[in-house]
Amino acid sequence: MTITTSSQFASIIETGTDWRDTAKKVLEQLEAVRTDNDGFNFGFLYISDHLSGDLSSILNLFKSVLNIENWVGSIGMGVCGNGIEHIDKPAISCMIGHFDEDQFCFFSTGMHNDENDFSKSSENWLKHHDPMLVLSHGDPMMQDNPNHLLKNIDMDIGGFCVGGLASSRTQHGVVIKNPHTDIMGGVIFSDSIKVATSISQGCVPTSDIHTITKCHDNSAISINDKPALDIFEDDLRAMTVKKSDIDPNDIKISGDILRNPEKLPDEIKNIFKGEMHVAFPVSGSDQGDYLVRNIISIDEDERSIDIAHMLITGERMMFVHRDDESVRADLSQTLLQLRQRVIKDNDDFTPKGAIYISCVARAFNNFGEEEECGEMALVKEVIGDIPLTGFYASGEISSGRLYGYTGILILFL
Repeated sequence: MTITTSSQFASIIETGTDWRDTAKKVLEQLEAVRTDNDGFNFGFLYISDHLSGDLSSILNLFKSVLNIENWVGSIGMGVCGNGIEHIDKPAISCMIGHFDEDQFCFFSTGMHNDENDFSKSSENWLKHHDPMLVLSHGDPMMQDNPNHLLKNIDMDIGGFCVGGLASSRTQHGVVIKNPHTDIMGGVIFSDSIKVATSISQGCVPTSDIHTITKCHDNSAISINDKPALDIFEDDLRAMTVKKSDIDPNDIKISGDILRNPEKLPDEIKNIFKGEMHVAFPVSGSDQGDYLVRNIISIDEDERSIDIAHMLITGERMMFVHRDDESVRADLSQTLLQLRQRVIKDNDDFTPKGAIYISCVARAFNNFGEEEECGEMALVKEVIGDIPLTGFYASGEISSGRLYGYTGILILFL
């Protein structure tokens, strides 16, 4: 993969046979663009979970070879950068850059926060600087509730908190200068660094907003004073009619097709593409923001729905649908809006570098027949060929909230 450079950053993404082979490919290309006065003093490092057991070795090697001590990053089931994503294989995505030493400060929060000196250094730094971007990564297996830690970050630091939780089928881990587990933290950038961010939901509401009228813990018993499952079925029916102009009550499927689903007509197959989830609108959001949560189970006898969210009577919610088409359409619109916003505010669009954090559930979205036609190809098409790094997370962070199924782009202007 060709290295991408700008006046402030250089990025590369590579895959290999093991951690040594992959790291060698990355470091050789980064070293090739180094100069005596490039000033590179900061690195963003994302490695695939195939290399999770080698995080410490990889980081130590990068520090030694590149002579950079400041690093932040995470393990992911996939990594991305420079117009491509590598999923389910040994891979490293890295971006190095330069900032003034007083423009950033590392921090951490959580039960094991006392194991390092981040608290004292960040507290002192905040006395003399105004935080802008707070890039946060966390171990999803940590003992603390991530939502509680995000609230702590908002209260203690302020700024605009973005990031993501590590994702891995083996060991989880994040980089906050050094490798860590069971913790959330990252880096605070001061307001002297110009940034712009956007979040792509990738889902389409299937109905108007509903109200939970009876619930217990995470079980929705009634919605709009009707059995919850009745409302869900009504929304599914309405979505089917809207997408295909076919009333599901009129669909008759023979036993042969049930035994051989590949024989389904294309117009019927399209109805079953994608996934259904529950979304909770974010109060006070002027962007129509919502938090997407999984449907855990359905009780046909009780006509109730279990949701991966602690429910409150009177809470607003809606059902949403996600498939390749909805992800592409929403991502395209979000990127174009971000581009237009940056041009309006700065009279041009010349970002120097970027970080992209996407949900691991979006890792296999494919928008065409060619191999390289996923999310990153679309990001590159709209944003341009700029240094970029990132990974696929088990939970994405934007505006200090934990999202799911989203794609978050951070631009350094």
